Amino acid sequence: MYKMSDEEFYQVYGRMPRKNKNKKKKVKVYWGRISITAVVLIIVIVGIVKIVGAVSGKSKKGRDAKSAVTSSADKSYAAPENKENDVAYDGIELTVCIDAAHGGIDKGTVGEDGRLEKNDTLEIAKALKEYLEGCGVKVIMTRSDDSYVSVKDRCDIANNNGADLFISIHRSSTDIPGSSENKENDDHGFEAWINSSRPEFDKVFAEKIMTRLQEVGRSETRGVRAGYPDDSSVNYPVNKLTVMPSVLLNMGYITNSIDNQLLDANLEAYAKAIGNAIISGATELGVTAENGSRLWDGQLLSNKKSTEDKPAETESKPDESSESEDSSQLDEDGDTQDGYGEYDAVDYNGDTQVESEPDIVYTDDGMGYYTDPMTTE
Repeated sequence: MYKMSDEEFYQVYGRMPRKNKNKKKKVKVYWGRISITAVVLIIVIVGIVKIVGAVSGKSKKGRDAKSAVTSSADKSYAAPENKENDVAYDGIELTVCIDAAHGGIDKGTVGEDGRLEKNDTLEIAKALKEYLEGCGVKVIMTRSDDSYVSVKDRCDIANNNGADLFISIHRSSTDIPGSSENKENDDHGFEAWINSSRPEFDKVFAEKIMTRLQEVGRSETRGVRAGYPDDSSVNYPVNKLTVMPSVLLNMGYITNSIDNQLLDANLEAYAKAIGNAIISGATELGVTAENGSRLWDGQLLSNKKSTEDKPAETESKPDESSESEDSSQLDEDGDTQDGYGEYDAVDYNGDTQVESEPDIVYTDDGMGYYTDPMTTE
């Protein structure tokens, strides 16, 4: 197509042609500057989000810590921070017997608002079982429901199934005569009991468990103790009748509201801490290798004393002459009245039937106690 020149256009139309003033100009885009600006903007936004999160996190942490304690005037208690590290264990060739103390009509000691020791011990035992089995450990339970199992039967279960370790779960209580109506003065904290001869293997497991629990957090650590309260030459039956290392673990005081709140809030963390302590203890003792494979030949046995311990000199038994002629029969509540019966002088509500000493409870190990949670095993 022929295009006129400006001069030809002027000659034909008598004017100069109009130029198109709307022609778009090319715009240069500075992509480098845009990229830098975007990066700076993202950094600023991330920084603001972190600052807001930190502020809200501290506020939430403060509220959680405050809710984990009671209105006690003692401010030394703090909520656990769940410091237990995530340790990936798998295929651990170890056998552990977990004993949930009490059960059935033997409800153990009773805490605030009717809280029962037998229920707490079963919940802890189940949580520990779940964690250990997840690590490949073979777990044997002395009971898995609300049923009664005698002390001897519990020990026989562990002995006859080749357990390498026996863990008996308990909760403690303040003694009735010495307890205070002021709950701020109640005893509190975790402790572990081992055989009076302080066997090496038993001690290693107990110390590791207490250390791990301390790292998670608890109201107080009462340490590893040997024997029996007030008499170090006497043993709890589970620490005497089992052939493998054994630890009677006292998971806080059921009569202390702080210990109860900490247990409820950190049940899984406590179970994980105990499980990790058991596994690391087995490795330290050479029972298993770092990868979990079995090194020890046969069942792990403890070097506990083989001699029989003398009976605990706690409270004298009621005068058996005051019993009925056939004292071995069950009373109307289904409890034996035999001075050495399995549920001597205890009805289904846990109340003593001995009028002369109404606060004393006798159990199948033949010991008298004032709501001591560990006597019945």
